[in-house]
Amino acid sequence: MGKFKNTEEFVAAREKFFETHPDAPKAEGVECLDLVIKREYAELILAGTKKLEFREYKPFYFKKLIDPNVAEYIQEHIDDNDVIMFCDEIRQVNTIHFYDYNRSWFLDVEVMLTDVFCIKKLDIELLQEKYGCHDFDDELKRMEAMRVPDNERPYLFYFVIGKVLGTDLEAKSIR
Repeated sequence: MGKFKNTEEFVAAREKFFETHPDAPKAEGVECLDLVIKREYAELILAGTKKLEFREYKPFYFKKLIDPNVAEYIQEHIDDNDVIMFCDEIRQVNTIHFYDYNRSWFLDVEVMLTDVFCIKKLDIELLQEKYGCHDFDDELKRMEAMRVPDNERPYLFYFVIGKVLGTDLEAKSIR
């Protein structure tokens, strides 16, 4: 968290920033995001064993998940450390409507957090410690073995999945 001792200090400083910078935009949320997913992954979500979903940091998702007004504001104030610290261009998603390509089933879930990570040690450790996620451990090892610089590693969006809101699937037992 850098210069803040805890989350409460950060939140208080962020609130003060927006009070003193009324022109600073906040990212608009996304009420519901439609995403295609394989049935096997949907069933893991339904069973409660899959808590994160990932999408590539590519133009298709970038258009859906990055608020252009906030991104532009950040670019205009790129030298202002407070803007960089407190303005977040990521649009928080409230719910995801998962389905397969031919829409033969659906799974609606609550989203607790929408964020971005990079396949680098610090970010992967955060996913491991906070969410018990090891989906990218091998990819991190591969990139480290190949000595890929951090600034050349891919970014991904991730969604922290909350409760199931609705579905027409049945949870399968995990083998």
